[in-house]
Amino acid sequence: MKSKILRLKCLALLYFIVLSLSSQSQSFGFFDLENRSNINTEHFFKPQINIYSNKINPQAKVGAYYFALANEHWGQAYGGVIYKPVDWLLLSVGAGMEVNKNPYRFNVRIHVLKDNFRFLQIYEYGGSGFWYHIEVGYQYLNNQSLGVLTKRYYGTGPVYEYKVNAISLGLMAAPLYDFEDNNYKLLLALRYYM
Repeated sequence: MKSKILRLKCLALLYFIVLSLSSQSQSFGFFDLENRSNINTEHFFKPQINIYSNKINPQAKVGAYYFALANEHWGQAYGGVIYKPVDWLLLSVGAGMEVNKNPYRFNVRIHVLKDNFRFLQIYEYGGSGFWYHIEVGYQYLNNQSLGVLTKRYYGTGPVYEYKVNAISLGLMAAPLYDFEDNNYKLLLALRYYM
């Protein structure tokens, strides 16, 4: 119980740090509540909080980013450096900690944003092992995008996002199949864009 309270306090502190830093510069970020449901098991409700923010000026080549997540059994936070060699490409490398006997975690990220296309790869490694998130998407309307997502422990499948731009909210849905545990999953996320 104490570790759960500590995780939530650390997450709240990181959230307020991210908000204060992102208000001083050009930035992108989100705060979301996601749920990854295992369709054919008893574990249907698995909520998780995610926070991401980056800070990089349009003319700059280097910036910073921050990420944290917390759920009932897990928590992690890390940050690092963003390098932008061209306007449509962001490369990131970072380090942080997770709830694990070996708490250190490292990650690399490649993010391509060209016209209406998006390609994102995130790879993490640390005490709990290897993890990845790969997503390809196309924004076909001003507030809607469609793509394909493959994410370790979540699965592979189509992903749809609808944004309510007037209030900076987004809703994401992805029916997935996880080949590692042979299970159908449904990822739903309500996201607030900062």
